[in-house]
Amino acid sequence: MKKILTIVSCVALLVAATTASAAISAADADRLGKDLTPVGAEKAGNADGTIPAWEGGITEAFSGWKSPDGDRPNPFAEDKVLFTITAENMAQYVDKLPDAAQAMLKAYPADFKMNVYPTHRSAAYPQWYYDNIKKNATTAEMIDDGNGIAGSKASIPFPIPQNGREVVWNHIVRFQGKVKQTDEANELVRYSNGKLLLWSLNNTINYPFYAADASDDDAQVYLKYNSTGLKPSSDSGAGTLAHDSTRPGKNPRKAWTYDPGERRVRRAPNLAFDTPDRPINVVDDFDNFSGSPEKYDFKLIGKQEMYVPYNNNDLNSIKHSVDEVFPVPFVKSDLVRYELHRVWVVEATVASGQRHIYAKRTMYIDEDTWTILASGKYDKNGNMWRTSFYYPVTAPEIPVTAGGFNTTSDLKKNAYYPIFSVTGNKKSYNFLDEPKKASFFTPAAVRRRGR
Repeated sequence: MKKILTIVSCVALLVAATTASAAISAADADRLGKDLTPVGAEKAGNADGTIPAWEGGITEAFSGWKSPDGDRPNPFAEDKVLFTITAENMAQYVDKLPDAAQAMLKAYPADFKMNVYPTHRSAAYPQWYYDNIKKNATTAEMIDDGNGIAGSKASIPFPIPQNGREVVWNHIVRFQGKVKQTDEANELVRYSNGKLLLWSLNNTINYPFYAADASDDDAQVYLKYNSTGLKPSSDSGAGTLAHDSTRPGKNPRKAWTYDPGERRVRRAPNLAFDTPDRPINVVDDFDNFSGSPEKYDFKLIGKQEMYVPYNNNDLNSIKHSVDEVFPVPFVKSDLVRYELHRVWVVEATVASGQRHIYAKRTMYIDEDTWTILASGKYDKNGNMWRTSFYYPVTAPEIPVTAGGFNTTSDLKKNAYYPIFSVTGNKKSYNFLDEPKKASFFTPAAVRRRGR
């Protein structure tokens, strides 16, 4: 009995260690803006100079912007490819390749390649965001066994993270603008035989967590999402509404769907976690990981230098066509820009007593933006099942690094799923509009917008 109690106690301590969180000291917070950037990244470059020092990022709107369509130019169009990583030479670079990239190179040796460009630390954010990060760093904490955060508003909570769960929370609530809106966003599935499934929808996302006048109650809801279907005609008018909280352990996601055929709004309690979404992804594949972190334990592997997608304004431009950007078997390699950046590496495994179709996920989170730029997803047998990449947009008019589309690629079905692309549409991502009123994000409003 004593041995059993000892084992149980040790397990309890281990679990506590993975979710424990305490605010950092004032002395640590004072490092922000000094040896660390205002968001907590290392300000200095790396030893060999292939990663430069952060010098403030891009903070002024591009010349000639805003054009009527909002399309943003490539700020580094004059850069030349330094080298290309292929299946044949990947062994030379394997220590700097996310597992997802390695899997894609092996699965599609004739088509998948990585053009590596000079590294630019272009990420920048508003001064008020930097100020809030520093102010909240000494009060932010995880609550509800790590399934909620408190003591932080309008900032990432953990600029100097102590564990993997804190890193993931930074990704979940990172600043992506106070509003993100697309008049027409694409979701599509491209199969290896060339078959294409395509959906278009109007997307509007508010981030109440970042509203200047947010109350404490508002701060608990960090995201309000609404979409209305445009194409195909069978989905026209279909609606989805979701509210996500900073305390999902106590206040789980609230979601609704509207079916224009029935002309009814229904609660959608299963619109979360590993509920299937399109044919080759699940709900929390959105944004490479979204929603409550409760299904997983998160192990912080550490910070590493990796080749990841970066500064992909050209890839996200509306000037390209769907067929040009999304051929078989994956996003057109010559349009994708990879750079060497420092990323936090986190390994997620399904927690005791929980279930998820992905037994393990690896996450590569950019130190300058707190965005998961690459992720590998494993089945219960330990085999790589799906890979994900995120291609962010540099939008200096805010300034913010956000928007862009992310992909999920299924290595068993040989198909991939880009989500929220504006490719071939009339307008790009919009971060400048005033946030919609709370009444816009209600079930009744979803019903009114449907047909």
